[in-house]
Amino acid sequence: MKTKVTGKEFVWYVIAGVFAFIGLTLIIFDIVGDNVQLNPADNWIANAEQAIITWSKINMDWRGWGLIFFSLGVFISVITLIVNAKGADRLVEKEQRRQARLTSLGEQKAESKTIEIEAKEVESK
Repeated sequence: MKTKVTGKEFVWYVIAGVFAFIGLTLIIFDIVGDNVQLNPADNWIANAEQAIITWSKINMDWRGWGLIFFSLGVFISVITLIVNAKGADRLVEKEQRRQARLTSLGEQKAESKTIEIEAKEVESK
């Protein structure tokens, strides 16, 4: 049985994907910023990282923020999968119960159409 993705489920997948994408982007920026061969004054990635650290007063680099965003995206997608898998299982079980009822109802109708007649011998005079 094939179930369709609901609108609410799709929105949650998109939100999870956006968080995971932002996380991966920040991790990649951190790796590139650490390994690029530029003058430290010209390294815009390191300068932006330092600006965010001084603005937020949280001493965490891009890699730390990327891991948080990526973990949040994975967490949202896992929760969405679990919730919707239970819903899909319920739909499958509901369909199986319906098929079983229809099958038993069809058997009862077939049995009720069969009429048993008991024939008695008639005495002739």
